[in-house]
Amino acid sequence: MGPEDRAFIEEAARALDASLRELEDEAARLEELIGDERVQELGAYLRREFEPVDIEEIRRTLDFDDRRLITVWIRLERNRARRVAAGRSAMTLNAGRDDIDITTFDKPKKQ
Repeated sequence: MGPEDRAFIEEAARALDASLRELEDEAARLEELIGDERVQELGAYLRREFEPVDIEEIRRTLDFDDRRLITVWIRLERNRARRVAAGRSAMTLNAGRDDIDITTFDKPKKQ
C-alpha cells in the first residue's frame, strides 16, 4: 500500500473518532433524558433478553427518544468496529508488513 492508502486510513480513523465522540455525547444526553430504568430496559431489549411477547410489548411502547437512543447505540457499535479495523490497518502499514492480510481480523462475531 502506498502513502495515499495510509493517508486515507488515517483520515478515516480521525473521522471515526469524531463521529464516536458525537455519538457518545448524544447517547449520554438521551440516557439522562430517558432515565436509568428505561435505559436498562432498552439495553435488554436491544440484546433480546426478553421473551418474544415482551419484546413486542416494548416495541409498541417505544417513543421517539427510545428509538433515537437505540439507533445511536447501534451506530456506536458499528463505528467502534470500523475504528478497530482502521487501527489494525494503520498498524499493519506502520509495521511495514505487506505480507499480513488484515481481512482475516475482520471476521464477524457469532452470537
